Amino acid sequence: MRRGSGNWGVGGRTPGIPGQCPGLGVGTYMPLTPKHEQRVERQTARKKNQSSAQGPAEAASFTYRRRASSCGESLGWEEQQPFLLAASETSAELQTLRREVSRLQRTGGPSEKGEGYLWLSPREQILEDSQHQDSGCWGKSSDGVEALENGERSRRRRAVKQKKKRSVLHLVPVNITSKEDSDVTEVMWQPALWRGRGLEAQGYVIRVWDAGIYLLYSQVLFHDVTFTMGQVVSREGQGRQETLFRCIRSMPSNPDWAYNSCYSAGVFHLHQGDTLSVIIPRARAKLSLSPHGTFLGLVKL
Repeated sequence: MRRGSGNWGVGGRTPGIPGQCPGLGVGTYMPLTPKHEQRVERQTARKKNQSSAQGPAEAASFTYRRRASSCGESLGWEEQQPFLLAASETSAELQTLRREVSRLQRTGGPSEKGEGYLWLSPREQILEDSQHQDSGCWGKSSDGVEALENGERSRRRRAVKQKKKRSVLHLVPVNITSKEDSDVTEVMWQPALWRGRGLEAQGYVIRVWDAGIYLLYSQVLFHDVTFTMGQVVSREGQGRQETLFRCIRSMPSNPDWAYNSCYSAGVFHLHQGDTLSVIIPRARAKLSLSPHGTFLGLVKL
């Protein structure tokens, strides 16, 4: 609320009460001495006698001039009474507006009962207030506007990052290949869930296109009477090969009971161009190709 502008505030005119003195302001009461009251009464009686001989238009104009000229003088109780009543109503309305603004600041918006007003956004308020800075009215500085714009840009960048899809790849087995010379069994995969462009299934391996921190998990359901079974998850890239994790399980000797699953998981930093593979260090290993028993997956964190 700016001083000296509009119909509300100190020094302004209250709507519906013509002739109110700007110097009094809203809610101001200045008591008069008996001497001043007698002088005002004499002046009022003299003015009424003079205006009785005039027409209605002249009398109204004279009354307006009398009230306007009395702004530099003290007013009597009868003349102050309507101003004080209007000031009280205005003060009550201002208190109601202050409480509504405080409630909206706490709740962040209008109430659920349908009450509310058309509020400007913080950016619009600062920009509007800054327009009155040169005219002497209160307002925010250009530094506040710049700080607000920087905050909005930061929020936009965070929103864009959140909207970016995280790379997720969940694979299920399609087939297995046994290599007698190296005594291993390899698993061929196909995507069951694929989101993002950071990972790609390429037959027996997974290629990483987007470097970062990944959660890697693997499970194989074996149906084999060999005393121990397990899988090894390895990474190859940047001119070297390394084992990320391995899982080993003991197997029952009875073929009817020879079922056991081996699950492992870990968090790793993967580089662009890395390839991941799952190898069972047994030739002709027997394992389940069901998607709920054998699977492999990565999630970028």
